[in-house]
Amino acid sequence: MNSNIDDNKTYGVKHWLYQVIPPILMLCVLFTTDKGTALVYLTGIFILPVLISALSILVKLFKLKKRKYYLVRPLLTIIIFMFILAISQWTYKIALEQATSAAQLIHDECNSKSYCPENPSGWEVDESRIIKRDLGFWLKYSALYYNNEKDFTIRVYQGPDIGETIIGGVNIPFKVERYREN
Repeated sequence: MNSNIDDNKTYGVKHWLYQVIPPILMLCVLFTTDKGTALVYLTGIFILPVLISALSILVKLFKLKKRKYYLVRPLLTIIIFMFILAISQWTYKIALEQATSAAQLIHDECNSKSYCPENPSGWEVDESRIIKRDLGFWLKYSALYYNNEKDFTIRVYQGPDIGETIIGGVNIPFKVERYREN
């Protein structure tokens, strides 16, 4: 009988705000940085809440309680986490396309001049590195340019140890491949 009373109880605004606001606050991470690589670190703080939410959903579904409204917060937590990851992947894909286009221009220049440029146009010299920082949309990603006379390598960083390597040069096939540093 106690269960029946609980099922007929209506829940007020305070209850629903408690269910919805904590997961929505996760979206603030998208506005704390404009660097895509920093977002990887920041979303790491959500791993524990997402795991707890997944366990919570499993426990609530196996108990088969009629109070399914308690699934709102854990489901919303997981959905917003996936949304943040999707935005990160989307902006990284744009950054990679921009880096690939820039690399293709450098590759063409290498083959037309028979040597690769030391500092391609649109890239800045930052101490001992040649870097492009403005790749992507909304979230920005960086790419580093390494070269010698006949070839070049561009690394686009998605996270601290993961990204893409673009290779090209004089009579060297142009290719883009995934890398992971150990």
